[in-house]
Amino acid sequence: MFSLKNQLELRKVTISSLLTCIYLPSIVTVVSFKGLLYSVGNGSSFYILVLIFLAELLKSFYLNASNDIQAKRSKGNRIKVSDILRSFIFLLVTLFSFFIGIMLFGAPILDCHEETLMLSSLMTLLTVFPLIAHSGVEASMQQLFGMKNYGRDSITEMLVNNSIMTVCGAWIGAVVIPLDWNTPWQQWPIPCYLGAISGYLLSNVLTVFKVILMSAAQKYPVINFIVNFLNTRHHVK
Repeated sequence: MFSLKNQLELRKVTISSLLTCIYLPSIVTVVSFKGLLYSVGNGSSFYILVLIFLAELLKSFYLNASNDIQAKRSKGNRIKVSDILRSFIFLLVTLFSFFIGIMLFGAPILDCHEETLMLSSLMTLLTVFPLIAHSGVEASMQQLFGMKNYGRDSITEMLVNNSIMTVCGAWIGAVVIPLDWNTPWQQWPIPCYLGAISGYLLSNVLTVFKVILMSAAQKYPVINFIVNFLNTRHHVK
């Protein structure tokens, strides 16, 4: 759960979430303004994945930054080519797993492979990539499958919540596809693509709200019951 005792982590979580609340809506707004919203999910929208990758990579640098010079040096020494290679392989495995899983949940099997691949790439970027950049491959696997408790690590909690909300957003987005509204945005995989982005964005908005709520609870104790409820829900999970 989020802890006010580690103000540095909490500040990083807040700034990272605020950056997401800025860059993601900006990308969607520009794409919509250019009249390219109905092309998301096609190979022509690959630039969206590149922009998201660069943004998440820069955010991971910020989240992993330390004010301690010795900590920076020791951390830099631990980065090896083998770690980068393992991370790349794990991302490919995750992408393939998303690809197969999406088809098992009803995506077209005989066609639209390019669109399914683009959605799988987006899901990988928003769920697993930030966790690997922060915790590494082994810790990320343990955290995603619930084998390792991230305790009071606010950054890891935020990243896990983002992953869950992204998957839920893509799944909810699929609800509108079979409806007979005959609208352009119902085509595969636009609803799931935008649903994943919306879920990721909503998770970051809720993170900022939770941090603000926790800070306000210090001045207004009456709010503590809401914070305690949120923390209780975390322990239940």
